[in-house]
Amino acid sequence: MLATFTLSFGVLLLGVVSCQTYEESGTVIIQTNDGPVKGAFGAISRANASRTLYWFRSIPFAEPPVGNLRFEAPVPKQKWSEVLDVRKKANNCTQGSNPVQGSEDCLYLGIYSGSAPSTSSNLPVMVWIYGGGYFEGNSDFEQYRPDDLLEEGVIIVAINYRVGFLGFLSTGDMVAPGNSALKDLILGLKWTKENIKNFGGDPDRITIWGQSAGAASVAYLLQTNQTAGLFNGAILDSGSSLCPWSLAKEVPEVTKQIARELKVDTTNSSTILAGLKGINITTLQTTASSKMLTQLIISNPLQGLVFAPVVEPQHPNAVITEKSYQLLAEGKFHQVPILMGYNSLEGYFDSLPELLRIWLAKYDVDNSQLVPDDMNLSPLHEILLFLGPKIKLEYFGLLSLIAASNGKLMRLIADTQFDKPIHEAIRLLSANTNVYAYHFSYEGPLWGRVNRTTDGVGHTEELGYLFDFGYKGSEADYLTRSRLVRLWTNFVKSWNPTPVADPLLQNIMWPPNSNVQSAGDLKYLEVNTNLSIVGLPNSKKMEFWNNLYKTYAKPTYSTY
Repeated sequence: MLATFTLSFGVLLLGVVSCQTYEESGTVIIQTNDGPVKGAFGAISRANASRTLYWFRSIPFAEPPVGNLRFEAPVPKQKWSEVLDVRKKANNCTQGSNPVQGSEDCLYLGIYSGSAPSTSSNLPVMVWIYGGGYFEGNSDFEQYRPDDLLEEGVIIVAINYRVGFLGFLSTGDMVAPGNSALKDLILGLKWTKENIKNFGGDPDRITIWGQSAGAASVAYLLQTNQTAGLFNGAILDSGSSLCPWSLAKEVPEVTKQIARELKVDTTNSSTILAGLKGINITTLQTTASSKMLTQLIISNPLQGLVFAPVVEPQHPNAVITEKSYQLLAEGKFHQVPILMGYNSLEGYFDSLPELLRIWLAKYDVDNSQLVPDDMNLSPLHEILLFLGPKIKLEYFGLLSLIAASNGKLMRLIADTQFDKPIHEAIRLLSANTNVYAYHFSYEGPLWGRVNRTTDGVGHTEELGYLFDFGYKGSEADYLTRSRLVRLWTNFVKSWNPTPVADPLLQNIMWPPNSNVQSAGDLKYLEVNTNLSIVGLPNSKKMEFWNNLYKTYAKPTYSTY
């Protein structure tokens, strides 16, 4: 299953393709530190050639977070002695509503390789962290395949983590400090570091790689002491910890509201947590999903999601305790090589329902809702009366209605939710490490979008050029996929996406950003029909926002 979300005011766009099965030829048993596991292998045919793929799709790295472990940080899996069959797909973590899907017993990871497991192989490792708006997604490659990546000689590990209310409940104190989902990822990373050698991977060449919410998760993993020594590089596709949707600010209050709806005692945090642990999972998930939708409708989705990472109180196992912007500005992150970027029109949507357009009219009535709350201006600040119309004029002109817009609205969503925070993250990160920045603008069908209503590449489309979703394309489409796969795997192998001149990559040399002072000095690899090195994409709009922050905002920012 693949569901990609576009952060267009909470609109969910689904890109689902038919299941691509793993056809088993034989099995293989590997000893882990916890016990033996049985995986499988099978032949795959691609481009008139055949090779063997090895897979271990459901290795448990934690005890099932059920009963008293619900909402808690993950507990390492107890050791086992009998061979554990891990050939089949693991459960998705609980998600959705009407019907509720998945299971609370979901903390598993998958390992995929194009080579027979051997402790002498020392292949570089890519740890994949899926997106899905922090409310859906899973780590299995049931409906898209990593075969092209594996053919470049890497191992892929994919980690399941809890989503939605189950992954991000917080009471704002030590009873339930929050971020259980991020702690799932950290435990999965620890398991990978300790065991990947037995699967043929190099524990000293691990790159964490995420897309969308997965990329924001990678950003947080870069900034926490909990991950010291667990990875050696990072790839962030279309997300950072500075994106407005990457940080939730009202989770403790929403938690209390959900408890009230479920008739749970809300006397204090302990009674809330104990009561919610006893609620039937279907009832709990249905109620939480309904509350999430309600909150999105009554709030301002431009300012963030309902369930997402939170700032925790200080404690030894905390993941986030400080403002991300400040940590990046002060160089307080794991200073490993980084590859990151975004697509040319992240806010792309194919259509909007009429009811949503009526709802969007609130932005025409009150332009101040266009002002990012991370500018730290009070709700009654007189500057809002000036800034809101200024932003509206910049994007929609004097007479156009936001509610009636398409392309202009897409551009606003792209710039506010992705472009400006990612640019700023690249600039801040580059002060202390090499950051290879990309801009993906190739308009092709390999993610499934074939009838474009406007120019631009939307959220998640680049994944069709890193994984195989089963869509057919032209020679140019497959060439672009080959190029993107080569660049990403080159980075994983040598921390440089273009270590040598390569005809496939048009012999281009991709320069890293290093100690960049101004966003206007950033350099990007433009990925289109051809590869080229360019300056800051969409520079006029980025200059507009940077000037607004410089002139009117009050640091320190939580997002940007």
